[in-house]
Amino acid sequence: MDVNAEAADLVVKESIQATESAVKLAGAGLKNVAALLLALQRQDNKVVGKTSAKRLARDPAPAVVVPLKQEDIGQFKKLAKEYGILYFIAQKKGNDTGYVNIVSNQNYAAQLNAVMEAMQYPIPQKSREDEPSKKATPRAPQDRSSPEHGSGLNPSPATGTDIESVRARLEGLKAMSKGTHTRERTHEKIR
Repeated sequence: MDVNAEAADLVVKESIQATESAVKLAGAGLKNVAALLLALQRQDNKVVGKTSAKRLARDPAPAVVVPLKQEDIGQFKKLAKEYGILYFIAQKKGNDTGYVNIVSNQNYAAQLNAVMEAMQYPIPQKSREDEPSKKATPRAPQDRSSPEHGSGLNPSPATGTDIESVRARLEGLKAMSKGTHTRERTHEKIR
């Protein structure tokens, strides 16, 4: 057999295998790209501007509702796109009050406040009554916790009134001990 014929046969065989693997990779890549495009189409990946309630409900953050005058909707849409807010406009049928509700979620609360400030709307202030106190008593006591036993932590620095009350108590105890100076002895049997 001729060496040239064997070399030519080997080159052809290798080129066929390379072409076959290239076609397989291209097919797999095309399949993955098609799946990616289909997933993107189904998801509505809008992150700025007007959207639907269904899209906004996908995010687990709590909703934020802001009232807005109907004549200010155009200005709000422009500013919302500029500030990057995802929202939808909710209005009851037959609503004659002149106001609509802008619904967004907690992730866009700061941007909503900035837009409302830019439109000269008053920003609602949180009242202190709405906020739960940080030192509220727990609903159920903890296992080894009891007010009689204390927390085990070092006591906080005493204020001036605490020092006076302690001093007065000590003086009272000293006066009591001077008044009852006699001690009773008990005989204990020691083994």
